[in-house]
Amino acid sequence: MASRMGPRSVKDATRFTSTIPHATSKAAQRTPRIPGETPEQRVRRLRQAHLAAQHASISKTDKFIDASRRIFDVAHRWTVGSIVVFTVVAAVVSGYSVWDMVRYNRARRAEWVEAQKLLEADELAMARLAYIKGEATEEQILLVEEANQAAEARGEKLPPLLEAPSHRTHFEEHIKPTFKENTEETVTKPSSGKGVLGVFSGVLGGGEKKEESTQSLQDYQTQSAESGAVKVRLEEAMAAERERQQNGGPLDRLGVEPAGGSTPNKSWWKFW
Repeated sequence: MASRMGPRSVKDATRFTSTIPHATSKAAQRTPRIPGETPEQRVRRLRQAHLAAQHASISKTDKFIDASRRIFDVAHRWTVGSIVVFTVVAAVVSGYSVWDMVRYNRARRAEWVEAQKLLEADELAMARLAYIKGEATEEQILLVEEANQAAEARGEKLPPLLEAPSHRTHFEEHIKPTFKENTEETVTKPSSGKGVLGVFSGVLGGGEKKEESTQSLQDYQTQSAESGAVKVRLEEAMAAERERQQNGGPLDRLGVEPAGGSTPNKSWWKFW
């Protein structure tokens, strides 16, 4: 029996394709031709039949997977976009955090330096005060001498420990204005009496004013006793500091003054 198949090429002969009819294969069904049907209508009808056969062969699972694929595609796009946006935001926040931390650290460092300067200034002031009193330790003496040498190298002197008083005394604020007012009233106001009575009234009035001024002076002395003691101590410390800056400390005078040298006499007014 002659084969109805023509000669095959090497590629067709070696192709691993099953040509055995299977029991599961469907027999080709020939659709009957509709009389009076044009070729275009027949192509359209066959195409629709083919699509209907394809849709009929798709299961519900395949339809669900195909519908969910679109949802997952949209979710994937949103996820990728969110990751990109989050990365940009995280980079901006990280940069701002680093800048803010650096700025905060610089401010804290400046505050720490100022605090250290204040502590050093307080330590120097305490050392100078102890040096004046003669109760300074070796470290305090060394600190004061180094500060004096640094000030001399700059051509200036260390600032005084106590500043000049900026407020007035109780006498200047309260008693002195009262004296001025009483004096002005005495000069401008004439005596109320006439003749001998006027003289007696002037004498008695002057005595009363004198008693009032004496009493106010005693009150002032009593009130300013405590504040005066504090002021005297401050002035003594200021005078000692000025004298030390002018004449130098005990170590500066060591070897300069003779051993049996007489100390200069001090007047009572130099203390003030």
